Amino acid sequence: MKDAQKGDVLFFHFSGHGGQVPDKTGHEADGFNETLIPLDHTRAGQISDDVLWGSLVYNLPEGARLTALMDMCHSGTGLDLPYDYNVNTRRWTEDVNPAHSRGDVVLFSGCEDSQTSADVQGYSGAGGAMTLAFTKAYQQCSSSTYHEFLSVVKRELRKKRHSQRPQLTSSQQFDASSRIFSLGHDNGGITSMIEPNHNPQVGRQKRRHVRPARQGFGRAGGGNDLFGLGIAAVGAALFADALF
Repeated sequence: MKDAQKGDVLFFHFSGHGGQVPDKTGHEADGFNETLIPLDHTRAGQISDDVLWGSLVYNLPEGARLTALMDMCHSGTGLDLPYDYNVNTRRWTEDVNPAHSRGDVVLFSGCEDSQTSADVQGYSGAGGAMTLAFTKAYQQCSSSTYHEFLSVVKRELRKKRHSQRPQLTSSQQFDASSRIFSLGHDNGGITSMIEPNHNPQVGRQKRRHVRPARQGFGRAGGGNDLFGLGIAAVGAALFADALF
């Protein structure tokens, strides 16, 4: 991200294992750091949301945009973005200890932090339920608003009787009922918008200390077992084929 420039439009997708570990810094509202569990996690360890925020979010300059899709257990705040969108109230809620940045980053995650994400059979093989729902929503209504798009994703998951609740978090607050969702520079002839920086302060703010949560059984694993052993790369390729 250090090489990203104004006008860049980027996309990040991960479908695989997700976990949680106690947050010893006191920043996380639930006492946990959400983690991405890569193929080499037994040797290199898990990748926390703190690391992902520092690598993918903090260094993105104003005028550049990153759209992320994280399809894994406990993925709700997987990038530590400060604003969480409520599809019912159509309002954003700021994190108790927000991590602000200059760039335009939006994350669609497969479930809440406390939930697990399901595996499904789709297209050419096994994959994550959120990835399949996201792909179907993109094919159905690629020129919709962010609010409409998230609503369709939720509907697709409900149709398959999945209890997981997808989340939309962002580095910037914006009007989700009017801003057009897009993955590229333009979408069906509609120019893709990059949200300017509205955050007066940049960096992590600690307003309240939260005690670390206790490590519970199964917190470091969970669903999407099929992807945790290396199929994430195949899933990403299938997802790209479906979209582009």
